[in-house]
Amino acid sequence: MEYIMNKTLLAFSLLVSFGSSAADFQGRDATFLENAAQHMISVKNYDSGENAASTFPHAYKFTHSYRISHGLLGSGQDVLSPEVLKSDKQLDFSKIMITDIDGQMDLNTFLRDRLKNHSMVVVNGDRLLHEHYWNNMDEHSTHLMMSVTKSFTSMMAAIAVSEGKLDMSKPVIHYLPELKGTAWETASVQEVADMRTSVIQKVSKHKSWDDRMTLSQSYNGDTAGDYPRGVTDYFPLVTKVETKMGKKYTYQCVNTEVLGKVVEAATGKRLADLIEDNIWKKVGLENDAFLMSDHVGGAVASGGLNAATKDMARIGKVLMNDGKNYLGEQVIPSDFISGLLQGDDNVRSAWKLSKEASLADGWYKDQFRLLNVGGYSILAMVGIHGQVVAMDKASGTVIAMNGGYPMTETPRMAISLFHKVIPAILDAVEH
Repeated sequence: MEYIMNKTLLAFSLLVSFGSSAADFQGRDATFLENAAQHMISVKNYDSGENAASTFPHAYKFTHSYRISHGLLGSGQDVLSPEVLKSDKQLDFSKIMITDIDGQMDLNTFLRDRLKNHSMVVVNGDRLLHEHYWNNMDEHSTHLMMSVTKSFTSMMAAIAVSEGKLDMSKPVIHYLPELKGTAWETASVQEVADMRTSVIQKVSKHKSWDDRMTLSQSYNGDTAGDYPRGVTDYFPLVTKVETKMGKKYTYQCVNTEVLGKVVEAATGKRLADLIEDNIWKKVGLENDAFLMSDHVGGAVASGGLNAATKDMARIGKVLMNDGKNYLGEQVIPSDFISGLLQGDDNVRSAWKLSKEASLADGWYKDQFRLLNVGGYSILAMVGIHGQVVAMDKASGTVIAMNGGYPMTETPRMAISLFHKVIPAILDAVEH
């Protein structure tokens, strides 16, 4: 009983520390967990490749989370109605051909059977060119976005910069002095955002995180006894770097968790509230989203967003519209988007030293990738099981998709998505 009371007090103190909240904090869905158990799925194994198809549309129910409102029902605030996309479904995926190891097949077959795709929406300007929802999903279903979440954490940092609350050139410890003595003591906020810290962690094959980090986040169980303050208890365990700070791009989820805490410290607001106020209530989205968290309310800044596929396409459309929503209102700073598209010498040179450089020319900046493939420059938000928002500025095309590819961070998945599927769709849009 004392343990439960202490845990509750910790959660309450975190919520109060950021003032009145907008996004509702909630615990695991006990009824859903009971049903999942009948199918041999639990908190410990829901995110495995075997269970991805069943669990990714419902992932937030396995953890603590925030409900992020799109603001239409009972908000008492002036918010946007959903943007209505003009139906112009000219893309026939049954006629777009993809080559795989055994020859050609249509894009629908390749997506469904080879990439384990669950949904896709293709938008060009305000035209809806294609949408499909498989795996018992529909246009209102949320889906775990995995590391697409990272880009949203970075967008909140960019908005804080535009408001004069955050300086990306300052040391991380300016905002988080408790990280003195850790690997981030000499890192700037920008180096963290660009994944140019190369901190040393205990990382297993096909992972970009230390299992102790996800344990601290209660991602696969309740470990409040070992990590009473959630993910912040993990940071002091990381004390060394592989190479000179800022030199090499190394994709590591923990950097985004640090960035999320920096944003919260700089703004005095919870990450979930920032995403709700700055994106979900300003873009013109149709569905609520969910942001997974640890047991004390620490948002999973690197991979916890659960959102509807069409809403993700709408957000991609804002990025391709220089940060403006469909009413012409500035939502995301335009100079931030320009920086993503243009890159800089630091991120270009850092990319060349990374393992991803062999797959594509490009860079990683502010939690986004810019990939030059198939004759296109694709700005991308990417998740490890086939969650992608791919944007082509030249044509104004956005491809939002979700999937449950059974393995993470494999070259085959990356090649299939970025060298085959996305260029094929963009070719079809052009012709």
